[in-house]
Amino acid sequence: MGYLSHEFVVLPALIILIPPSIGLRGNIYASLGSRLSTYLHTGRIEPKFEVNPIITENIHSSTFLLLVLSIFNGFVSAEIASALGLHPFTFDLVLNLILISVLAAFLSAIFMVPTTLALAIGSYKWGWDPDNLTAPLITLMGDVVTLPLIFASVDVVFAMSLSFKLTSVAIIVLATLILYRLSKGEIGWRVVRESLPILVACALVDFGSGTILGKEVEGLITVAGILTIIPAFLEDGGAMGGILASRFSSMLHLGLLEPKLIPERDVLRSFGIMHFLGLVIFTLVGIFGQIVNYTLSIPTIPTIYMVATTVVAGQLLTALLNFMAYYFSILSFMRGIDPDNVGIPLITSLMDVLGTGCLILSLKLFGII
Repeated sequence: MGYLSHEFVVLPALIILIPPSIGLRGNIYASLGSRLSTYLHTGRIEPKFEVNPIITENIHSSTFLLLVLSIFNGFVSAEIASALGLHPFTFDLVLNLILISVLAAFLSAIFMVPTTLALAIGSYKWGWDPDNLTAPLITLMGDVVTLPLIFASVDVVFAMSLSFKLTSVAIIVLATLILYRLSKGEIGWRVVRESLPILVACALVDFGSGTILGKEVEGLITVAGILTIIPAFLEDGGAMGGILASRFSSMLHLGLLEPKLIPERDVLRSFGIMHFLGLVIFTLVGIFGQIVNYTLSIPTIPTIYMVATTVVAGQLLTALLNFMAYYFSILSFMRGIDPDNVGIPLITSLMDVLGTGCLILSLKLFGII
């Protein structure tokens, strides 16, 4: 984002599309990883790399959700960009953003599906708890894969003729309908039914992050070094919340955690550990961000201010994610909904908007923007 900040000058709406696109990959594939972890813990699938109806249905339903929400993200991005005065609302803008969103999603799925399977099944097979690995690593992979593919998709879509764009839309609609039919099995349809409203809500929340960034786009482009840390900051916040949510879900399914409104001592101890981890992780986000900025000669702020900004914002964010991970898990479990389909999507999406808000607040507290 920092190195390619000039792309936002050409297409400012892109900064609005990025948070929900990143969030969508994490929401869908971290949830898939969490479900696989639960299947492994409860013995519904074996830790083997083989064709399995349960896994196949999960892949079909996840890909269907990815395409549907990518179309939704492209359209809403155009609406918000128009409302903020970044672009006039035109058919061409809507078409471009939808194609950019879907193309990046399709290309990312090629990487994300095998990565999710390998992490969940491979870690369990080698004696690791997938709950501790899938959420942070999958959301990380979602960021690493999604951002370059979005920028690459911009160049591809801008090079298309109108007729080729319309043909691409027809292919997208056909692929979505085929995946819809493939997702009609008992397991796949439950995933779609429970996940779709949650993912729509998450996308709308993620657009809050995009809107905040869109309103500050001029200041962020001026100090492009800030853009360097945003994906890492949001990804780590979502990953930390995802670890907790995934662990709480497995514990609830296994009967190791009682769904009580007042957290038990072990839960509070986990909260404290997350604050310590946050202190370390968000300090490193600021340091590594500056290393990248200096290496690529990206305009930035003094290192002491960068680190102070990420640490203060990170501690605020950690306090929020602790309670969200716990209460989203127990409340969905109490209502008979699988926490694997609820906790991670809600947390990672809320982390995007709350993380962006905490980061912008911290930047303003230090007088940086």
